Amino acid sequence: MATGGMDEASNMKVILKHYVSGSPQETDMHLTAGTIKLKVPKYSNSIILKNLYLSCDPYMIFKMMKLERQLTDPYVLGSPITGYGVAKVLDSAHPGFAMDDLVWGITGWEEYSLISDPKNFFKIQHTDVPLSYYAGILGMPGITAYIGFYELCAPKKGDYVFVSAACGAVGQLVGQFAKLHGCHVVGSAGSPEKVDILKNKFGFDEAFNYKDEPNFDATLKRHCPEGIDIYFDNVGGKMLDAVLLNLRPHARIAVCGMISQYNREQPDGIQNLSSMVLKEARMQGYLATNYYHLYPKYLEIILPLIKESKVVYVEDVADGLENAPKALVGIFSGRNIGKQVVAFQATKMADEALVKNKQVVLKNYVNAGLPKESDMEIKEKSIQLKVPEGTKDAILVKNLYLSCDPYMRNRMKKLEDSYVPSFEPGSPISGYGVAKVVDSTHPEYKNGDLVWGTTGWEEYSLLTAPGLLFKIQHTDLPLTYYTGLLGMAGMTAYTGFYEICTPKKGEYVYVSAASGAVGQLVGQFAKLLGCYVVGSAGSKEKIDLLKNKFGFDEAFNYKEEPDLDAALKRYFPEGIDIYFENVGGKMLDAVLLNMRVHGRIAVCGMISQYNNDKPEATHNLMYIIPKRVRMQGFIVSDFYHLYPKYLEMVIPSIKEEKITYIEDVAEGIESAPTALIGLFIGRNVGKQLVVVARD
Repeated sequence: MATGGMDEASNMKVILKHYVSGSPQETDMHLTAGTIKLKVPKYSNSIILKNLYLSCDPYMIFKMMKLERQLTDPYVLGSPITGYGVAKVLDSAHPGFAMDDLVWGITGWEEYSLISDPKNFFKIQHTDVPLSYYAGILGMPGITAYIGFYELCAPKKGDYVFVSAACGAVGQLVGQFAKLHGCHVVGSAGSPEKVDILKNKFGFDEAFNYKDEPNFDATLKRHCPEGIDIYFDNVGGKMLDAVLLNLRPHARIAVCGMISQYNREQPDGIQNLSSMVLKEARMQGYLATNYYHLYPKYLEIILPLIKESKVVYVEDVADGLENAPKALVGIFSGRNIGKQVVAFQATKMADEALVKNKQVVLKNYVNAGLPKESDMEIKEKSIQLKVPEGTKDAILVKNLYLSCDPYMRNRMKKLEDSYVPSFEPGSPISGYGVAKVVDSTHPEYKNGDLVWGTTGWEEYSLLTAPGLLFKIQHTDLPLTYYTGLLGMAGMTAYTGFYEICTPKKGEYVYVSAASGAVGQLVGQFAKLLGCYVVGSAGSKEKIDLLKNKFGFDEAFNYKEEPDLDAALKRYFPEGIDIYFENVGGKMLDAVLLNMRVHGRIAVCGMISQYNNDKPEATHNLMYIIPKRVRMQGFIVSDFYHLYPKYLEMVIPSIKEEKITYIEDVAEGIESAPTALIGLFIGRNVGKQLVVVARD
């Protein structure tokens, strides 16, 4: 037996006042204070839990009722209600549980719970995902979706699948499982916002707002003209009746719930059950608890999908036990968006500092045209300056400098297939930055460490997967350099020029967007190697920098050149051996006409195309055949194993002033949207970065 700290603590609880009929109200419950001993009774098999998250689930309404034919044991009036939750073991007399174990299972709606028989609790082994997931995708709702879809419905690729209450804790997963299986998926939900989430976040093929549809039969015929092979039923009633008219032969119906009926004194009658005979359909109700032996198998499937972002999960989190009654009642009126969870961690401990956290948030996707500052907004939230309890291998950082990079334009679009995911509207955008570790549960990082890598565009970020961060060892150079010269931009220039283009002394090198974060370095690397270097940029000021600061042999303003082919022939009468491509479009077409035999093109970016509705066609690609040109795109993250080698090369060059670097610095996170947009119109001179804090 083990225990920590104090022996007794105050314990707030949610109590059911009386049994309900019809829709439950917040006033049917109330909060009451008590105390609890934080040591298990002697000679027991018990555990004491500190509850971290509580799950709000539709089945709980039956436990709030006193029915003639009781479907489940009702709550005991005057005692805390119970439900699924995530908790930490504070004390244990059970051989299967130790102090500090994290668990999920049925617990009390209270701050601390004494569990006399914890045999049905699951130990949480995977703490590299949010703990709240064990109230949803990695808990009872997740296994419910998995069992209903895979075990009961036995799906086949190409099946037509319909999911009701599709934006809820279970429905959002069923739809994503079906899409991964190659099915055509339609979902229904109760608001335009939820319908948008179904189509644009969860990837449903179609979705509709059932509140806008007076005739469900006609609606289903419109969205499922071929009929329905699989119906995952979460609502029952009139929707189920309409589905029965639209089944395909040998259809399967998994009856998970019928939330539309739970508040009715008399359930709706189902008129069309005879359709099951004609269609030889199978309908099966089930309880997830009968399948918990399959939970390890489910984890093997779902965890990789989460980590690879092939499955996403939306949670609606209410902060604090005092908001639990409102959260529970809300699921019966459709107020929640996603899995409804109550978080205890929002009730901050006295020793855990809470600070304001300004964030740059994308309002909506910008799929075409030039993005505007108004497509982003500054929001202010609060953050606890401590890694949440129970979260392993995570760090909390204070962001110091943020990097503005061209690739971020594509992340502002709704991307279907990309090496990097889209930003999520309503959430902080992310990008490369320099930060200081404030708190850490990761063995490789400690408080005070300086790091660079991907972080949030906010004052503080919780990074749950910091594996791609780099510790900053050389602090005798400006920290801002780790957003550019000593960070991703520098590695991009090094990789593209040395690894992709394999340069030789005396070669003719052309760099577009040459005064930018990457281009200015490529030109200097080429000069150090003894190459002849020409660069292009978009203003007289930038041309002056290229020639007089970075040492390019020649440079020209592309905006003043009506014929790019003629311009290149003027600057490269012998042709081009190496082209470092940053812009694409007409410039690339002109370069292809001027490449030398066995020339190399490193395709780093095509910024001229990022805002176009439709990319410009490249007409001269055939010239790579007679010239035997090698043209290669690359992603710098594939070459990060070379970062130590790059530092060995570049740091002496910096200290000996053989390489210079120009930065365009915007002050304050409020200026970040303006700075980012400026990249796409060429407003920046040098590497664009944003100062969030200087320490």
